[in-house]
Amino acid sequence: MKVRLRAGWAGPGDWSFPMTIAVPAPEARLVPLTELGLAPENPRAKQLRDEGVAGLAETIAVAGLVVPLAVRPGRKGEKPFMALDGRRRLFALEDLLSAGRIAADWLVRCEVFETPAAQAAAAVLTATERVPVHTADVIVAIGQLRKRRMETPAIAAALGYDELEIRRLEALAGAHAKVLAAFRQGRLTLRQVRLLARLADKDQQAEFAQSALDGHFQDYHLRAALEQDRVTIEDDRFALVGMDRYVAAGGRVSGDLFGELPDQLLDPDILQASWRARVEPIVEHLAASGLKVFVGRDATYGAPDGFFRLQHVWDRDLTEGQAKNLSDARREVAQLSGELHELDVVSDEAPAAMAPVFTALMAVAAAPLALSRIGAVLLAPADGYGVSATFYSVPIPADELPEGTTDEAADGDHPVGADGGYSRSCADVEVPTADVEVEGSSHAFHETCTDVATRGLIRDLADDPSAALTVLVAQLFKQLALQSAGSLESSAAQITATRYQRAITPPIATLDGAVKARLEARRVDYKASGFRPIAWVGALPHGEKMALMAELVAISLNLREARTTSLRHAARAEAAEIAVLCGADISAHWTPDPAYLAVHSKKQLAALLAEMGVDDARAKTLKKDDLVTFVAEAAAERQWSPASLSWETSANEAAPDSGPDGSEGAPTLAGDARVAPIAA
Repeated sequence: MKVRLRAGWAGPGDWSFPMTIAVPAPEARLVPLTELGLAPENPRAKQLRDEGVAGLAETIAVAGLVVPLAVRPGRKGEKPFMALDGRRRLFALEDLLSAGRIAADWLVRCEVFETPAAQAAAAVLTATERVPVHTADVIVAIGQLRKRRMETPAIAAALGYDELEIRRLEALAGAHAKVLAAFRQGRLTLRQVRLLARLADKDQQAEFAQSALDGHFQDYHLRAALEQDRVTIEDDRFALVGMDRYVAAGGRVSGDLFGELPDQLLDPDILQASWRARVEPIVEHLAASGLKVFVGRDATYGAPDGFFRLQHVWDRDLTEGQAKNLSDARREVAQLSGELHELDVVSDEAPAAMAPVFTALMAVAAAPLALSRIGAVLLAPADGYGVSATFYSVPIPADELPEGTTDEAADGDHPVGADGGYSRSCADVEVPTADVEVEGSSHAFHETCTDVATRGLIRDLADDPSAALTVLVAQLFKQLALQSAGSLESSAAQITATRYQRAITPPIATLDGAVKARLEARRVDYKASGFRPIAWVGALPHGEKMALMAELVAISLNLREARTTSLRHAARAEAAEIAVLCGADISAHWTPDPAYLAVHSKKQLAALLAEMGVDDARAKTLKKDDLVTFVAEAAAERQWSPASLSWETSANEAAPDSGPDGSEGAPTLAGDARVAPIAA
């Protein structure tokens, strides 16, 4: 190479006279392999050969020597030419010679450096001045070779790679350009590039890559995108189905090209059908035990209609008998589970062998229950044996309860009430304190009283859409417009779409039962329409829409108080206002029935007769059960209900003589209104 300068140059600013400087160029020469040796001044002369030499040898065998060796003339005692640069290439050629794949006189392309300065530069600069090839550049290059229709085996042979590795790099070459750009800048690791390459959507790849370039890429976001709707052999159902059974049913499997993710199951419907068939023996076994069996995709579903989730059990709260039953049941589960340790889960007999374990688990769930029993079970996929069971309870009918059982031991939900003092449920809403006499009344009596009164108000509000609209708007106004400092417990209307129910008692047919029947009929109409909820409601005539709104608002009411110490003063104040709005009259739909009257003492039943104006000497001679029937018939004849069950009861009504234990006073529902005493 020649560079022209001007003669007579006197300094950096003086280019007046032309002149030339000759730069020596190395001499290109073909040298027989046997005449080549490794120069001692080669910086890596003493390093041992690495594992990549074998791959390099394969590349040279297919594509020839792409980069010539830098050599100098040999000195005394050396071979004719000594390699200043190209140690690994020389090793690869020697391996090919040893294997008999090339001849001893195979000509090697070399560049000969004669002068000491050129030799020094060739020995040092060739090793230090070269820019390392980034993996991203290799990926791009392989992608370009494939675009030129070069077959994978040919590329693998030329580069000395395995064909699998070429396919992997080729898959990365198909990633969005931003992905490789972020990889080249060190913003993404090779593992993350492989994950991104699995995304089919190039725009999504670009979004993730841009996040990496901007410095806020999160690896878990990428994994979430990859795992969405992806079913693999790690699926809980697969443990019970097995590969052979899945493939025999026509299921397809896709292996991960990079060997980093579990094999994907391409036919999840076949997997589900196979798993469902596998659990059938367990379904039949549990159904034979008297349970209603449900099968679901996972165990996060709510309790089926008519059943209730089991509450957490604290051993210290159990009776001696319950604790013993629970301990025995747990021991049985441990014993049966131990017998399954050697069980092959995918074997044909596995489900039937596991069925007794689920019966033992049912006994564990049932042991702490007092006023309910196990009535249903949900089978769902689970880790381990591939199936799990979630049990649900159902209330025991009152006539089947053990003698003397009270609902204080119930496993249903009991709302936590206020502390009885003056309270403020919302920062902008003043709450009057209810004057309620609770001395001498049991918690069971108090809860029953507020429970029935709630049901009565539900029925009346459901029949008055105008009043329900006022309630609904007022509740929303409290939550969205006012400064609220209270919870739902301070409101009568539970506008969180919580349907009223009491775990230990079924609906009263003519009160909340009638409203639930209406809603069930509407649900049937909705399912038959084929619409989604908003479209279906929007298509209703205005009158139907208002009636539905009234029913929904009404069924959300919850004024039940589980204990005499749990008075909900703010909710009571609202209940009185609602009762006035809809002209509530529980006697229009219901009169005291045996289930309600059964919790009354004989003295309290006599007080109810007196309130009805019934003066019959026979009442004093009747036993408790007969007296209950007598009072119920008298109330039905008169279409009468205790005035105390009305939330707007006058404060001037006289109180009954005594509580359930003979003490004076009984709780009231609103203001100074007195409730007829009801014994537990």
